[in-house]
Amino acid sequence: MIITITGKPCSGKSSIVKILVEKHGFQKFSVGDMFKAEAKKRGMNAEEFNAYCLTDPSYDFFIDNETARLGKELEGQKIIFDSRLAWHFVPKSFKVFTELNEDEMAHRLANSDRVGKEKITDVNEARRSLINRFNLENERYQQIYGVNNLDMSNYDLVLDTSNKTPEELADILFSAYTDFCKKK
Repeated sequence: MIITITGKPCSGKSSIVKILVEKHGFQKFSVGDMFKAEAKKRGMNAEEFNAYCLTDPSYDFFIDNETARLGKELEGQKIIFDSRLAWHFVPKSFKVFTELNEDEMAHRLANSDRVGKEKITDVNEARRSLINRFNLENERYQQIYGVNNLDMSNYDLVLDTSNKTPEELADILFSAYTDFCKKK
């Protein structure tokens, strides 16, 4: 069964996914990586491209249609979609949301050495950028699809990532996923 994982920026989604790929043999599709690559190609950062997509949702439609297509085509396989909306476009999936408070989000971004990511070292600027980006994304999702990414009833598992290691979170997720699959 497919896992779809979404959540707050800097909440550890990518780290958790990397562990699940390495430890349990899942194949990963990162919509966020594709989105950021498209933004870079257009000379924008993620926040600017989010604002742009509010006025021109064509890239959203392309990505979301591709996610839905792959979700159907790969149903039953060990796939993880690291994506804000894959839970909506791949309904037959184990849906996970990673939660993190704004202060920790800002701290993680300001202290990040992630290659290829926006470089923000001031915690206040990191907080402003993350909150603005997240709000722009959710506004787009409401406007385009009428979905609320912050409605926790959309998810099978909500993980608070503030006080656990990525390894612990991956283990919790995989255990819940295994239990979920047994019930299906």
